[in-house]
Amino acid sequence: MIEIFGPSYRYSGERLTDPKVIYVHDHHYDEKNQCFHLRQLMEASVCNPQQHLLVFDHINHEDELAQYNHVSLPVFQAAELDRFIDQKITPDWTQKTRTFNFMINKPRPHREFLLMMIEHFGLTNYSYSLPWKFTNFSRHTLKSCMKNIEYHAIVDRARGDISGTNYVFGPEVALDQGVKNGNFSNPETYNYLLKHTVFEPSCISLITEPLCFERETLHTEKTLMAIYGGTFPIWIGGWRLADYARSLGFDVFDDIIDHSYQTLADPWDRCYYAVKNNLGLLTDFDRAKLLIEKNQDRLKRNLAVLETNPFFIDVMLKINQYPEPTRSKLMRISSKYQHGHVKNNPSPIKNLLGKNLGDTGEVYDLSQGTFKG
Repeated sequence: MIEIFGPSYRYSGERLTDPKVIYVHDHHYDEKNQCFHLRQLMEASVCNPQQHLLVFDHINHEDELAQYNHVSLPVFQAAELDRFIDQKITPDWTQKTRTFNFMINKPRPHREFLLMMIEHFGLTNYSYSLPWKFTNFSRHTLKSCMKNIEYHAIVDRARGDISGTNYVFGPEVALDQGVKNGNFSNPETYNYLLKHTVFEPSCISLITEPLCFERETLHTEKTLMAIYGGTFPIWIGGWRLADYARSLGFDVFDDIIDHSYQTLADPWDRCYYAVKNNLGLLTDFDRAKLLIEKNQDRLKRNLAVLETNPFFIDVMLKINQYPEPTRSKLMRISSKYQHGHVKNNPSPIKNLLGKNLGDTGEVYDLSQGTFKG
């Protein structure tokens, strides 16, 4: 088996001589060079690249790498949801005072563009988390990958007027644009810092999941917080996030939110029209609040779906489609790569991760572009 850390992996001439299971941590699209380095690795394979199995740790892949044998196992999301369930969060959706919310920590292109669009459309009455000491937009970088000159104008006019927030426990490390949470988990951050200040006061969540340029689907704690907060979701820039949330059993409120943006070819269109197509709701607090009040049962059903951990179910359904010995290899991958997310967790995924599945062969690390035994 081969491990690859997607954000830092750059192809540097490696040759795969025999079929491998290749586990890819995190996002793996190079936004700067607009390419998948994994494709170069696959194409340089000595054996038929179709003999390898790519394993991604998100929900879905429909981009260049879809031509190869691949499976998406959202084990990270399953373990993260277990931690939220363990937090025993008690919702209170009776104090809605804001039309929408957004939560941004690390700066990413589509998150910067969201801040610009909030200014561009003159949106008001929102709650948010933005632990930035200053707003320093990457204007040149953004415009260099935007084909639509109308978006260039939005970038040029953006003033960066949205001030930073300071929702922290205390020991966190503050960065110029972001904060390192240290030992505080996402569920703890939600329950004690963001529940009452950002999510529960609002009716709609503008969610900026990490992936934007690639046609891949990844739901993280941002989506979970939106559901716990009793809000209608709008995903900014992501690929088919509404479709896959729906496929997992969640209500994405298609009769209220226009999700037609989610399959647009241009990722900047997926950002822009997520906001523009829903301006009628984003600018009308009274209407948004009334719809929240009318749809309490549907919002509660989404909480019930969370309790079943649909990510875990998705992992197991996908693994069980494979014959041996591939199934055992995938079980081993799922049991190993959790980054400490499920310690002392009594939920279903703990039972999976606690199994001794044995070793299934060599493990290599391509994180630095070289093989390591």
